[in-house]
Formats: sequence, C-alpha cells, structure tokens
Amino acid sequence: HVKFAVFNLTLNVSMLSVFFLVILAIVCLLMILFVILRPLRKVQDGIDLYKNTKDSRAVKESLSKIKSRNELSDLSEAVADMTSEIDDYTEKLQTVTSERERMETELSLATRIQTAMLPTVFPPYPEREEFDIFASMDPAREVGGDFYDFFLVDDDHLALVIADVSGKGIPAALFMMASKISLQHFINTGDSPSKVFTEANDAISKNNTVEMFITVWLGILEISTGKLTASNAGHEYPIVFEPGKGYELIKDKHNFVIGGMEGLKYDEYEIQLVPGSKLFLYTDGVPEATDGDQNMFGMTNVLEVLNNDPDASAEETLNDIKGAVSEFTQGSEQFDDLTMMCLTYNGPAQKG
Repeated sequence: HVKFAVFNLTLNVSMLSVFFLVILAIVCLLMILFVILRPLRKVQDGIDLYKNTKDSRAVKESLSKIKSRNELSDLSEAVADMTSEIDDYTEKLQTVTSERERMETELSLATRIQTAMLPTVFPPYPEREEFDIFASMDPAREVGGDFYDFFLVDDDHLALVIADVSGKGIPAALFMMASKISLQHFINTGDSPSKVFTEANDAISKNNTVEMFITVWLGILEISTGKLTASNAGHEYPIVFEPGKGYELIKDKHNFVIGGMEGLKYDEYEIQLVPGSKLFLYTDGVPEATDGDQNMFGMTNVLEVLNNDPDASAEETLNDIKGAVSEFTQGSEQFDDLTMMCLTYNGPAQKG
C-alpha cells in the first residue's frame, strides 16, 4: 500500500507540475503576444502606413499608442523620428531640385544670350575673297568668360578681337558681354588699337565694381595692303604663318590688362601679311589644357599641330587643334574655356 500511495503522490505531483508548466507557457506566450508581437506589429503597420501615405505625423500618432517601456518603445520612437527626418530630407531635396532646375534654366538662357553675342555664321563675308576667317568658343562651364569678335570697321578694315575675362561662370559672362560692347564701340570710331585700349580701359575701369579684368589682343587689318596693326593687353602671343616659313610665335609687347586701373597708355605694332599668310589667335585654355597627370598641352604642341597641316583652311586649323587637345587630355575635365580664331589672308581683291 505504501508503494501505491507513493506512486499516486508522484503521479499527482507530476501532473500538477505539467499543468503549471502549461499555464506558465500560456502566460509567457500571452506576454510575448502583448508585450512584443503586438507592438512589433504596430511598428510594422506604422512603416507600412508611411510607405503608403508618406505622412510622418500619422505614423508618429499611431506609434505613440505603444506604451511599452522597453526597447520596443525606443524602436517605435526611432521609426517615428526616422519618418520625420525622411520628410524633412525630401522637402529639402525638392527645394534643392527646384533651385537647381531654376539655375539650369538661367544658365541655358545665359548660354543662348552669350552665343548670340558672338559671330557664329561662317563664312561671315562670302563675297569677300581677300580673306577667310573661322572662330569658335567651347566654354568650360555652361557659360564662359572668353570671347572673340570680328567685324568690318569699313570696307577696307577688318577688326579682330580675342579676349579672356578673369573668373568663370555667369559673373564672367556678364563682364565679358559688357567689355565686348565697350571694345566694339571704341573700335568703330576708327581709332588705332592703342587708342581703343586706352579709351576702353578707362571706361571699363571706371565702373568696375566687381574688380574683374580682361586680357585682350586687338588687330586691325588693312585688307588692301595686308598691314595688320595690333596691340596686346596682357593676352597670349599671336601666331603667324608666312609662306615658306611655317607658323611662328610673335612675342609682342604685353601691355597691362583692360579693367585693372585707369589712365594707362598702350603700345601697338605692325605685322605685314602677304598672300597666303595666316593668323592664329587663342586663349590660355589651349596651351594650358591638362591631361590626367596634370601635364599641360603647351605651346610646343600647339605649334607642332599647326605646322603639321599648314595648308589647312581656317576651319580645318581649329579642328586640328581641338582634335589634338582632346586626344591629349583623354577625357579629363575641361577647366578653362577653349577659344580660337584663325584668319587666312588671300591678298587684295583682284581688279577687273
């Protein structure tokens, strides 16, 4: 009987233990459900709500119902804060995108205005057989500070201008436009290059509140004789081709830049062009074009390319230089404007 009683007692204790274990498991499961799974579900619902509505306020209100004082409460607060930050970031991104689109529109307009300021129709004087001319400008940015110009002052005089404004972007482009108009005005008075520079420098320096300046080379070609009267205000040396001699650098005197200070006097000199002579003008973006190792294209390469094809037309000459610069830089970012002009002098008009 004692053995039987012990057996029954053991069985009852075991069954009671199992019962309590089951109850404990159920309690644990309920705690997991209400303390962990439900809050997690609410967090998931909050994430889904934000995905569908992008409304961080609604998410924050929904997650605020989670009252747990544990890591889940921290998680819900973190999710709510994250949605608010995403909203702020999205709003800022939209503002930046809108501002960028506005700037791109303004730059595009500035580019069109600047391009319209430059002679772009070639040949510009198809009825004039005495000369051939071609020019181009490839800005480093949407708008640049370089410019070129050429126009007939009268029936026997052709003005040639190439310039480089200090700085880049829209400010340089605006200064370039104002400087170009000023130079053109004084050239059209019929004055010599040195006097044009003196007058233009005083006019530009007087109102130069932005403290920018331009380097300029100006030449006035007497078409009937080939006499080229020129002046250099801190610009690159011109390059001249003479039949039988090839292209050579003309190391003319550098006067002070235009726009630096008032009251300056400028020198001028003459170059005699003969039939077959060529004049190549450029800005520093050509010799200073750099490759990936920061090596410059250099004047040696410029002269070599020119002399490799001395019989090329004005347009072909510029294309030769562009191709050589592009091959040299091998896709490296262009840091400066690439501006060039080439004139071929064919001689005076034939009478008859």
